[in-house]
Amino acid sequence: MHHHRHYYPPEDFRRTFERPEEYLPNIFEGKKGVIVDYGCGNGFYCKYLLEFATKLYCIDINVIALKEVKEKFDSVITLSDPKEIPDNSVDFILFANSFHDMDDKQHVISEVKRILKDDGRVIIIDWRKENTGIGPPLSIRMDEKDYMGWFSNFVVEKRFNPTPYHFGLVLKRKTS
Repeated sequence: MHHHRHYYPPEDFRRTFERPEEYLPNIFEGKKGVIVDYGCGNGFYCKYLLEFATKLYCIDINVIALKEVKEKFDSVITLSDPKEIPDNSVDFILFANSFHDMDDKQHVISEVKRILKDDGRVIIIDWRKENTGIGPPLSIRMDEKDYMGWFSNFVVEKRFNPTPYHFGLVLKRKTS
C-alpha cells in the first residue's frame, strides 16, 4: 500500500510550484472538447480544465475526494469508474500525478483506448523520477520510458515542463 495515495497537498502549497494556467493553454492550443481528469483526487486541475471543456468527467476511486470535487464544481461529472463514458467520445484525457498510483494499469489503458477519440490526446503530468525533495516515493515514480511501455500504441507529440519537479507529455495514437 502506498501511504501517500490519498494525501492531497494543500492547494496553496501546490500553487507555489504547480500553476496549470501557465502551461495548459499551450497544450490545448485554443481547442475545446470533452475532457477526462483521470485520477482527479480532490480536483486541483478541475478549475483549469473547465475553461477548455465542453464536458468534464472527473474520475477517482476515492469517493470522498469526488464529493469534494462535486461540491466545488457543480458542472463536472464525477465517476468512480469510466464505464459510463461512451466509446470514442473523449478529446483529452489528463493523468496528473495519478497513473503511477493506479493498481490495475492495464484496465486503465484499455479504458483510455475505448473512450478516447481516434484523434484524441492523452496528457501526462507526473513527478520526475529523481529525488525532488517532495512528492511520492522514488520507487513508484515513472519516467517517459515507463509511460511509453504502458501507452505502447501511442507516440509522444509534445514534451513540456509543467514544474521544476514534474515532466509533461502529450500523447496521440499511432497511425497504422
